[in-house]
Amino acid sequence: MRPSTFFAESLKTAWANKVPSALIMVLVAVMCATTLATVGRTAAAESLLADRLNSAGSRIITITEPAANSQGLINPATVSQASHLSTVDRAIGSLTAIDVLNGPIGDGGTRVPAWGIEGSLEDVMTLTAGRWPMPGEALVSHTAMEDLGMDHPAGWVQSPASDSGENWSVVGMFEPRPPFERYDAGIIYPTEPETNELTTLHVISTNSRVVGATQMTLLSMLDPPAPDHLTVNSPVSLAALQTELSSDFTTFSRALLFGVFGTGGLLVATVTLADVLVRRADLGRRRALGATRTIITALVVTRTLIPSLLGATIGAIVGVGLTIALEAIPPWEFVLGTAVLAVLTTTLSAVAPAVYASRQDPVRVLRTP
Repeated sequence: MRPSTFFAESLKTAWANKVPSALIMVLVAVMCATTLATVGRTAAAESLLADRLNSAGSRIITITEPAANSQGLINPATVSQASHLSTVDRAIGSLTAIDVLNGPIGDGGTRVPAWGIEGSLEDVMTLTAGRWPMPGEALVSHTAMEDLGMDHPAGWVQSPASDSGENWSVVGMFEPRPPFERYDAGIIYPTEPETNELTTLHVISTNSRVVGATQMTLLSMLDPPAPDHLTVNSPVSLAALQTELSSDFTTFSRALLFGVFGTGGLLVATVTLADVLVRRADLGRRRALGATRTIITALVVTRTLIPSLLGATIGAIVGVGLTIALEAIPPWEFVLGTAVLAVLTTTLSAVAPAVYASRQDPVRVLRTP
């Protein structure tokens, strides 16, 4: 039998058997909609949780070396090495913050903090006005510009005479990138070449799952003389929590998914078997006219597949509508996967009744009143 003839016959048979086709369509639609409204919400919640736990603020490792007892463990070389680790997204070093004030105003002006940064400034901030600074120049945040009494991100700032007496030309304005929001309070300037006075190393890992491994690599690379020589602040416990929560979400979702599709598959198999028993005379006639067992099996499976495709489409649309109403929209991959899995479950559920139908003796079936 030609494929086109076979599919046309399957479609005609599915249309002729409206009741079982409608039942199968409804069952598949309910399977998809129920899965998206339950397991889909869980998938959406898990995706949202992962996004929050993988935000830059949840992936940052901060290692501090006391300035009073510094041995130069945090330096431009170690910052560069850290930035090139495969588990690291960004890495910068910073100097201890100092107070600066608007140069033209002098000592009577408001003081704001200024941080020296070693590494790419683009990893820390977004330039919103002016240009990137050279050594001896700085960028000011919008908040600090107002505190300093500047009308524009231009001019110069200096540290009080009681400190180092340094000054920097302001050449632009910046907006800090997460998780460096604290820099919004002041001034950022690039460190001088070959500076060895860095006190803090900020490292953002590629994702929260590798925070622990990244922390161990960094400590091994810095090799402190004593365990308490460096102060480490990292979200290792948060990464462990994410792993546990993801495991719980997966276990719950898998059990719920198996329950929905297992029940749906059993009901589809029941409907298909009932249809086979009701239409056994038609199937027996086809066998008597020369249809092989393979053709009979494929015919029963295909005429079950056709309404399941329509049911999966309807169920996916209804399910997405429900998740929109519940404000927990799952990823589109999950929606597509649910529809495909529903069709596969329906198809597999029809195999056993189809094989049963193909193995019936056509002569005996035709003699049955």
